Amino acid sequence: MTDKQGEKILQVTNLQVTYKHNQQSINILDDLTFDLRKGEILALLGESGSGKSTIAKAITGLLPPSAHIAGGTLQMGSTLNADLSGKTVQWDLIRGRGIAMLFQDAQQALNPVLKIKENFKESLLFHRLAAPDEVASISTRLLSMLGFKDASSILECYPFQLSGGMCQRICLALALCLKPAVLVADEPTSALDTVSQKEVLDLLKRLQEELGLTVLLITHDIAVANAISNRVIVLNKGVIEEEGDTRTVLSKPHAAYTRQLLVSRSQIARPSHDRELLKQHNEPLLEIIQLEKTFNRTKRVLHDVNLTLNQKEILGILGQSGCGKSTLAKCMIGLESPSGGRVLYRGTDISRLQGQQKREICKQIQLIFQDARASLNPGRNALQLVQEPLQYLQIGSHREREALAAFYLKEVGIVGDTQIRRPPQLSTGQCQRIAIARALVLKPKVLICDEAVSALDMRVQAQILALLQRLHKQFEFSIFMISHDIRVLRSFCDHIAVMNNGSFSEVKRASELLHESKQPHTQLLLKCAGDMEEGLY
Repeated sequence: MTDKQGEKILQVTNLQVTYKHNQQSINILDDLTFDLRKGEILALLGESGSGKSTIAKAITGLLPPSAHIAGGTLQMGSTLNADLSGKTVQWDLIRGRGIAMLFQDAQQALNPVLKIKENFKESLLFHRLAAPDEVASISTRLLSMLGFKDASSILECYPFQLSGGMCQRICLALALCLKPAVLVADEPTSALDTVSQKEVLDLLKRLQEELGLTVLLITHDIAVANAISNRVIVLNKGVIEEEGDTRTVLSKPHAAYTRQLLVSRSQIARPSHDRELLKQHNEPLLEIIQLEKTFNRTKRVLHDVNLTLNQKEILGILGQSGCGKSTLAKCMIGLESPSGGRVLYRGTDISRLQGQQKREICKQIQLIFQDARASLNPGRNALQLVQEPLQYLQIGSHREREALAAFYLKEVGIVGDTQIRRPPQLSTGQCQRIAIARALVLKPKVLICDEAVSALDMRVQAQILALLQRLHKQFEFSIFMISHDIRVLRSFCDHIAVMNNGSFSEVKRASELLHESKQPHTQLLLKCAGDMEEGLY
């Protein structure tokens, strides 16, 4: 890093943030001080709920009404020195071209009733960075730079027509189009597959090196921090455990907490040898036969999909963002009607059931959504949310439903007064755990996990995977584990099916896929995953 790059471009001093809940004040950040130097990538590393996103919202004026900044100052170069606890901070001078925010929940960050091109137009014109007739060329160039092959058609889409990973890359393009002094990237790769992760991280690194882009990277993923950051700050419950050069901190950590994070990741990355391989005579439980799905009569998302899930099996589905994994999950659960083909449950076609028959199938097959926060009613607390499927299907008395909900929330790590908090008062990782508990409360025979642990930190990922394995063994249900994370599938699944452009290219045992695959697409996924892990173990 040059002397010019060593210049402090952003300084946060004595930041204190509390949240009000039930007439009580809960400390989230306690006297936090750090600086960000020009041209560097500084990683804020920590578990869900450690205060990482609260820092980003505090320095951009986006904290919710329940939050209170008790003290702290924000200084940007020699142009701005603001008392964050005051009421006169001119956020319009900070947000956008000063500090641009790349949010963790990409689909929620985009206006759902506007096409992608209108989202670009709104941002560029508000900041007076382009004339109306220049918006299309600027947005097309940025989307192409981020890996979209048909950027012009993406601009005509609405956010809900795109996958979570695609929306994440669009949000990055929206942030970059403002040419900010500082880019705050809040979990920018948590929804992306290994190929897209590598592309986005390589892009951020290239922009840092060529343009001097300054990035405050918020992540729970040690590999992401290791891959591109110059410095790292390890946060735990609003307090800095340690900070310093990334390679030094992650290779020779001083804090016990940092060592725990590294151990948790290595446990997930290590293949499991405890899983017994399934007997060949296991009966099929759910069969997908020549499944097709086309949107708007022209956009073919799934074609000739064939797959069988046996009883007691854990089957992983691996693929890049936008390959059709989530659409397949929705077709299996009945949230989307297939354009062709069949979905058989115990030999019965369930793909077009209606009314009471569909309700009965809901008890047998449950889906954990990728975007947990969007799947939860923001007006209900965690205890009420987990009871919803029981109430809908009229299972048990009120007392029994509440006891079951409390039990499963405890099993996924939601305890104490957190059980009576609403989604806006919780972190994304906590929302994900509530979604998992809500699916498990019906004790289904088939559990479809659509990126169920992608938003969770390493320790909670390990806890949730261990919980799912224990419940799988206890209740003998089958699992579809949809993920772009090869580490998760390798440690958790019996077999892995690789999806590419709407169909499966191969299905193998997990160990065979990792070492014997000759498919170019699979080899690309494995190489990118290996590049991300390089240097950690």
